[in-house]
Amino acid sequence: MIWLLSKAFFYWFAILCVPQAQPLSLHVGSRQCPNDSNGLVTFSRACSKSGESDVLILLPGLGSGPSLIDHHDQHQDAALANEEPWPSEPSCTGVLKGLEAELCVYTNVRFSAGRGLSIFTTPQIWLEFTSLPIIQDSYVLATANKPDGAYHTRQLPRKGVGMLANGKLERGDVITAFTPVLLVYMEDVLSTPKREQFLRLAVDQLPPKTRDAYLNLATIYGDKATIIQDVLKANTFEVQIGGARHLAIFPETSRINHDCGPNSQYYLDPETMVHTVKAARKIAPDEEITIAYASPFEPHAVRQENLRNTFHFTCSCTRCRDGVRSDKRLEKIAHVQKVLGDWSPDALIVAGLNLTHYLNLYRMEGLHAFMDTAYGYAALTCSSVGAIDSARFVFYLACELLDMLIFFIGNSQNLRLKRWR
Repeated sequence: MIWLLSKAFFYWFAILCVPQAQPLSLHVGSRQCPNDSNGLVTFSRACSKSGESDVLILLPGLGSGPSLIDHHDQHQDAALANEEPWPSEPSCTGVLKGLEAELCVYTNVRFSAGRGLSIFTTPQIWLEFTSLPIIQDSYVLATANKPDGAYHTRQLPRKGVGMLANGKLERGDVITAFTPVLLVYMEDVLSTPKREQFLRLAVDQLPPKTRDAYLNLATIYGDKATIIQDVLKANTFEVQIGGARHLAIFPETSRINHDCGPNSQYYLDPETMVHTVKAARKIAPDEEITIAYASPFEPHAVRQENLRNTFHFTCSCTRCRDGVRSDKRLEKIAHVQKVLGDWSPDALIVAGLNLTHYLNLYRMEGLHAFMDTAYGYAALTCSSVGAIDSARFVFYLACELLDMLIFFIGNSQNLRLKRWR
C-alpha cells in the first residue's frame, strides 16, 4: 500500500519546480480491500478497516530476491514459459448459481521456466488473463523470479519463519519481485469441501517444488482437511483480474512478517502480476524485513483487532508495546494534516508545531514507508509561504519515496508520465 498525493499536486508542482523531462511508462491502479467473510479470506493485507481502496503506484524496474522455488535454469529464455499450452480441457465446477458461470482450474507447469502457475477462475476471466503481460510479455518473466541472495529465512521466536536481510539494504533497494503460483476467484458459492477439492487440484498440478513451497507456508487452523484454503487465508494478497477480485499466493513474499512500523513497502502490478517489495529505509544485515498487513494509521486497538480477527496473532511491535503514546502521535499527525489541508496563513500556528517536528512524528512511529503524504503537505506548505527551494527539496523526498519522480498530464485513459532528475 502506497499513499498517493493528488494528481493535481504532482502536475502543479512539476510544472512549477522541475525541469528536464524524459518519457517513462508507468502503471497506476487500485486495489479493493475485502472485509466481508466469504470462506476464503475476511481481510486483505494493508487494508483499512473501512475497506476503502488503497491506491498503488505500480512501478516498472523489477528486481529480485532469492526464491523458495529455486528449480529453474536462470539462463533459460523466459519465453519458454509459454511454449506449453494451458490445458484444453480444464476441470470445472459446472455453472454456479449466483455466478452464472463455471469455475475452472487452469495450470501451466512451464510458466516462468518451470515455476508454474494455477488459476481457479471463470473461463471468460481466464481468457482475459492470458492476454495480460504476465503471459504475453517475456520481459516480465525475464526480470522476475530471479534469486540474488538479498535475504534469507529462518525460524524466529514467537513468529514462525521470517525473512532477514543478508547484507545492508538502502532505501529503495528491491528485496523481492515474484509472480504468483496460485490465483483464486473470490466467491462464497461453493461449499468448503468442494472448494478444497478444486484448489487441491490446482496446487497438486503445480511443479513439485512449487507445490511443496506452497504447502510449507504458514496456516491458521492447521486442519489438514482444508490445508489449501488454510494456507490461502494465512498468506493471501488480493488482485483484480477481469474486474473480479482474486486471491494470490507468492510463497517467497509470504515469509515476510508484519510490523505496524514496517521497514519495507510492497506493490502488486495487476497487469504483470509481479509483487515487488522494496526497502523503505536502511535495513541492517540480519535485520528482519517487515511489511504492514493492515493500515498503520488506525489506532492501536483497531490494528490489534484487525490482526487478531484476520491473521490470528497479537502484534508486539514497538508501536503496539506502547499503544497509548503511539495513538497520541497518530492523533497529532491527523490534526496537523487537517489544519494544513484547510490551508490558511496561520495554519502552522494553529497546528502548534513546525514542519520538522511534523515529519519526525512519522519517523518516531516507524512510518518511513508512508511519508509521501507528509512530504507532500510539507512541500505545499513551504510553497505557500514562498520557500520554493525548501518546497522543491521536500517534494523530491516525496517522489523519491515513490521510487521515481513523476507527474500526470491528460486523462486516465491516456496518461503521459515523466521522470525528473
